[in-house]
Amino acid sequence: MKREQYRKLASEHSLQVSLLEYLALNAQPWAYWFAVPNAGKRSWRTAQQMKAEGLTAGVADLCFLLPSGKVLWLELKRDKEKQTAAQIVFQSVCESLGHPYYVTHNFDEAVKILRRWRVLKGPP
Repeated sequence: MKREQYRKLASEHSLQVSLLEYLALNAQPWAYWFAVPNAGKRSWRTAQQMKAEGLTAGVADLCFLLPSGKVLWLELKRDKEKQTAAQIVFQSVCESLGHPYYVTHNFDEAVKILRRWRVLKGPP
């Protein structure tokens, strides 16, 4: 997929999948990231099991481990979508502990942040 195609994404899901595909091709060899499966439809029983296992509302969509000992968090939103109250609380916790947290509304914003933190190959 070409970079121009990544820009025109209709949903948060497609934005996240496309960003992960881009990372697979362009991330630094040391880069390590994972998704937090807070979203998605699930049965009430499964939701209760996941909550009992520690799933916490508001945790950002993607987590990146950085060489500096910090953890970079990315929350992906569509267009002008706003954070939930729980996401704002999680952002405050991250920032108070010195971990970078960003809300991105499109592919280019996410790439710019990942370049700034040197997760992607090439200049920041």
